[in-house]
Amino acid sequence: MDKKVYYGEYSLKHWIELLLKQDLELPPYQRSFVWSEEQVKEFVRGLKEEIFVPPVTIGVCNKDGMNHNLILDGQQRLSSILLAYFGVYPKKDAFQRNGDEVNMADGAAEEDVDEPDVEYINWSLRMFADRGPIERNVRNAITPQQYNSVDYEVTEDFFENKYLPFSFIIPNADNEAEQHEFYSSVFRNINILGTPLNPIESRQSLYFLKSELQSFFNPECCRNLKVELVGKNQAYDFVRTMAILSQYKKDGRSNRLAQGYKPKMEKYYEEYIYAVVNDKNSDMFVQFSTIFPDKNFAPRITLLNETLNELGYNQLHFRSIIDSDVYMFGLVYNTVIEGNNIDLARKDALMRELQNKISFFKRNDGHKASPSLLKYMRARVEQSITIFNRYVIHPAR
Repeated sequence: MDKKVYYGEYSLKHWIELLLKQDLELPPYQRSFVWSEEQVKEFVRGLKEEIFVPPVTIGVCNKDGMNHNLILDGQQRLSSILLAYFGVYPKKDAFQRNGDEVNMADGAAEEDVDEPDVEYINWSLRMFADRGPIERNVRNAITPQQYNSVDYEVTEDFFENKYLPFSFIIPNADNEAEQHEFYSSVFRNINILGTPLNPIESRQSLYFLKSELQSFFNPECCRNLKVELVGKNQAYDFVRTMAILSQYKKDGRSNRLAQGYKPKMEKYYEEYIYAVVNDKNSDMFVQFSTIFPDKNFAPRITLLNETLNELGYNQLHFRSIIDSDVYMFGLVYNTVIEGNNIDLARKDALMRELQNKISFFKRNDGHKASPSLLKYMRARVEQSITIFNRYVIHPAR
């Protein structure tokens, strides 16, 4: 895509004014703040000593007929400037972010218990910007219950006389979808070299490609489903399920599912998201509009929601990826992929079959110890669909 790029620098005070006036925006997929208090102090020291600081990258993006200046890279730097200006740092306890909001269950965590936990804080510069543009309003919103006072050893002159560079991108394209795709790729390429994105952040930068599909990729009815891995809850991954089942629908068999992707399953899910967004005839996945004529997925998601409720899934405790896969693969395949209804009058028999199959898989020590292996995942797909197929009524035509 053709583009123009402009370079320059603003004083720290001008950056603050732009943020509080909301002339700069965080894209919806941008992560929350991840720098520690010490990292903020170190960044401020670097500015004082005029150590080289990478430029903030801003992109102009048209959305709903209006131009928006999106912060593509530099959120941590701009957040740090705001925190230093107001002399505070958010308390982790006041802005907690649950681990199950950032980790997607795929079974790998059950095999590697030594992976260190990542600390997340549910705070972003939006919390100050939403109180602007008047500084007093921001200061009035800062409470000792939520923020620690911090002496960053700076004065008003520091913000007036120190500068932060920028690069400003203006794409030569009027098409909103093209701009979104361009900026999504820019964001993801930038973050290859920075703090790694967690799966949800990575996915959200792709959902930005077509905002009307967000409720498909992350349906509300699945957000409360949790999978216990190594004693901790992780989020049920609807995209993972749909990617695997879309390939199953295309191939008509399970023995090639995700073939060659075991070390890089997130790449497999990204390929599926791109296939959905572009509604292309993929070699791997069945075309989105083939499953959902006119791309109208809402009735199938509603059917899934109703069936989840009727089967009492909201009361289930998925104790491993084995449990969630057996319960969900066949259900999602029939309701979302095929548009089938499940015979709820035989609910008790269905649930017994599912529980028995879960117990069968867990009696296999290899399956229980390494559930993310493709051969075991494929077995769960095949058996879950087989079970649910016996309880289908009103098959899709």
